[in-house]
Amino acid sequence: MRRELRVAATLLSVTIATAIILPDLATPQAKPAPGAPSEDAAIIRHLNAAITWYKQLASANESAGQPSDEFYLDDARSLSRQALLLAFQSAEAEAALEVAQKGPGTAPAPSSQPSSDQQAIANSANNTANLISQTQAQMDDLNRQIARASGKRLQELTAKRQSLQEQVDFNKTLEDTLQKLSSFMTGTAATSGGLQKEIDELKNSVPEIFAKASEKKPATAPSSSPSSPPEGTGLISQVSILFTRLGGLRQVNDLLDGAAKVMKLAREVQSPLRTKLRATIQEGRGLAGQPVPQDKASMEANRQKIVSLTAQFKHLSNATIPLTQEIVLLQETQASLHQWESSVHWGYIHVLESFLIRVAFLLVGIGIVVGLSELWRRATFRYVRDGRRRHQLLLVRRIVTAFLMAIVLALGFVSEFSSLATFAGFLTAGIAVALQTVILSVAAYFFLIGRHGIRVGDRITVANVTGDVIEVGIVRLYLMELGGAASDLHPTGRVVVVSNSVLLQGAPFFKQIPGAAFAWHEVAVKLESGSNYALAENKFLDAVNSVYSGYRDNLEQQHQSLEGVGAVPFQVPTPQAHLQLVENVLELIVRYPVVLHRETEIDNQMTRKIMEIIGGDTELKAAVGSPTIRAANKA
Repeated sequence: MRRELRVAATLLSVTIATAIILPDLATPQAKPAPGAPSEDAAIIRHLNAAITWYKQLASANESAGQPSDEFYLDDARSLSRQALLLAFQSAEAEAALEVAQKGPGTAPAPSSQPSSDQQAIANSANNTANLISQTQAQMDDLNRQIARASGKRLQELTAKRQSLQEQVDFNKTLEDTLQKLSSFMTGTAATSGGLQKEIDELKNSVPEIFAKASEKKPATAPSSSPSSPPEGTGLISQVSILFTRLGGLRQVNDLLDGAAKVMKLAREVQSPLRTKLRATIQEGRGLAGQPVPQDKASMEANRQKIVSLTAQFKHLSNATIPLTQEIVLLQETQASLHQWESSVHWGYIHVLESFLIRVAFLLVGIGIVVGLSELWRRATFRYVRDGRRRHQLLLVRRIVTAFLMAIVLALGFVSEFSSLATFAGFLTAGIAVALQTVILSVAAYFFLIGRHGIRVGDRITVANVTGDVIEVGIVRLYLMELGGAASDLHPTGRVVVVSNSVLLQGAPFFKQIPGAAFAWHEVAVKLESGSNYALAENKFLDAVNSVYSGYRDNLEQQHQSLEGVGAVPFQVPTPQAHLQLVENVLELIVRYPVVLHRETEIDNQMTRKIMEIIGGDTELKAAVGSPTIRAANKA
């Protein structure tokens, strides 16, 4: 009974141990306790930072623009390469020191936790195997007893053997599980190579650093680098250069920060080594200061200790000296990078000054153009009284101001004028082809608003359309269309839009004489054969003059405004009468001027007066036929 209880207790302990170990294996590797040595982690951090900084320098470019920047960058790259080699040299020396401290033939373990877990699993597997052996021995004893038992005793022994068989099956399953775990832990420990393996993996990330000398290509004479293009003087080019210089400053600052970080980590790695080195030196001096022992065993012990201290000092110095050299190289690299930073900063200040000066000149140019435009506007309003002439001068002012402003902006923003001229030539050719009608319309506009051009209110005929001008645009001309007979024109309620380019396309274009607003109408009447045509001529001319006297002053004012318009003299328009033969019939025509916009009214008065004269004189009535009032212009 005691034996069974002991077996059950052992089984329970193995089960509890397995339950404790298995969850630990399912979790990540445990962190070392606070205060545990972290030299390996510091070494790996140092190497990672050095590799990152080396690659950052390798990918940097000398876009700052100064010729010396390439020299500074090449110098920094060479120093960073040497510093990275020294960092790996120190790390490998520390890995060798770690192996030496643990003894020859000892493989470094990545941490203490996997070794303790593996040992616990092995102990549990051994305990389980022992338990299986004990249980199997009990079963063999029961089998011998069963062979001699009978009746009720046989049933009890059989039941006990069955219970022990179940324990054996359970323990075998547990043993198999523990063996699998032990094999897994052994394989994991075999695959991890400690500090040296991590150093070798980091070496693979920078194979160009550790290339064999036989694989290196022979050095060739450096070819002359192509000369950089001259910096543009335009604002756009200078803004681009400013952003490039700012990027160069940020790049140099990042490289300086990287060098400072690598130096800090190198000192962190160096600090415990120097402490150990000082302790080794003090211990060696202490041994040297002790009296020489007389017995052979003590002498041998002192010799072994001195040999051990010498080997330890050699390993420590092999790890410390490269770190010291690396720190010196990092300081030299920082000095070279500071020179590069000064060069980039000077270039940035130089371009910034040039940019500000150009902006100042641009603002002065814009101010001059705006000032001249304002003087032009004030002079126009002060000295030009004619509204039409004032409008023309203000329009020319806007065009000239826009042109000068475009020139000032082009001089300020553009630096490559040859490229600009080529581009402007192609652009102008394309615009001339695509907008030829618009360009013709704009050119015709200046003819329309000239001295003898068109004003709002003028009556013109263009493209077989007669109308009064209501607006003269830069591209289009707007007319109020007039319809009806030539002697009775009236607005149709439609606005006709005509392109100004029609003036330059050969189409007939009719307009009033500048300053004149009258047209010629005529009264035509056929005379009977043998009639007194002198009487008819006098009567009709008197009737026309009587109506004409009502608006004679208006026409005389228009005549005064026409004086000096051209070299051809103009006479005051007055009614005129003459006879003409039309198809063997004598016709009396009395031509008279009418004021535009009053044609219908004047023709109505003229009709009433003519009919009144004809109805009041019997001889005249017998001498003439039916009169006709019509426009004198047949076009």
